[in-house]
Amino acid sequence: MRERLAGKVALVTGAATGIGRATVERLAAEGAKVVAAVAEPGQLQAVEGFSPLVLDVRSEADWEAAVATVEGRFGGLDILVNNAGIHRSGGALETDRALWDEVMAVNLWGTFLGCRTAIPAMRRRGGGAIVNLASINALTAAPRAAAYAASKGGVRALTMALAIDHARENIRINCVCPGAVATPLLEGVIARAEDPEAMRRIMVDRHPMGRIAEPEEVAAVIAFLASDDASFMTGLAIPVDGGRSIR
Repeated sequence: MRERLAGKVALVTGAATGIGRATVERLAAEGAKVVAAVAEPGQLQAVEGFSPLVLDVRSEADWEAAVATVEGRFGGLDILVNNAGIHRSGGALETDRALWDEVMAVNLWGTFLGCRTAIPAMRRRGGGAIVNLASINALTAAPRAAAYAASKGGVRALTMALAIDHARENIRINCVCPGAVATPLLEGVIARAEDPEAMRRIMVDRHPMGRIAEPEEVAAVIAFLASDDASFMTGLAIPVDGGRSIR
C-alpha cells in the first residue's frame, strides 16, 4: 500500500471497534503515526500497538490533555478523525431530555470539542485535515432516529461552518456519511429491534447495492480525505452508502 500519510501524525477517537479500529489500521498502513483514543480503560487492550490513550470526548479537559499528549509523543498533530459516536433509537414522542442530551453530548459536542482543540495544534504544523463522522441520517431520513439524525445533521453543518472558517489556514475539514456498516453499534440497533432479523433485512434492502458496508470501506474514504490526494476538498459530506442516498 502506498504510504501517502508518511510523516503524518493522526488522532482517531472511538478507536476500539468498528470504523474507528479500521481507520486506525488504515492510517497506520499508509504510513501515519496513529494515536488511538478509546472511551474507557477497559478498551485499551483493543488498540495496543497504536499509541493508545483514554479520551472522554465530552470533556474539554480530556481533549486538551489528549492533544497535548499527541504533540508530546510525536511533535505535532496533522490529522484528526472524530469517529466516536452513539446511537439511541426513538421518535419525538419517545425522546426525553436525557436521551437527547446524551446523544448530543457525544455526537455533536464531542465532535465540536475535537475540532476546537485540534485546530490550534494544526496551525502550529502549518495545516492539517479533520474528518468527522456524520451519517447517512444527516442526508436522508430514517424512522425513530430523531436525536441521532439531529446530532449527525449538526455534524454535517458544523463541518461546513468550520471548513469555511479555516480554509485559508490550510486546514481542511470534511465529513463522511456512512450507510449501514457492520459494526457493534449497528448490531446493537438490530438486537434492540422487536424483530432483529426483519430489521437486518430492512437495513440491507435500503442500499441499492444490496448489502451492508464493511468498516474498512469507510476507513478507505477517511484515509483519502486525510491525505494530500484530497488537497482541494473541504467542507464536504461524502456518502459511503452503497447508493442509499440516490434513492
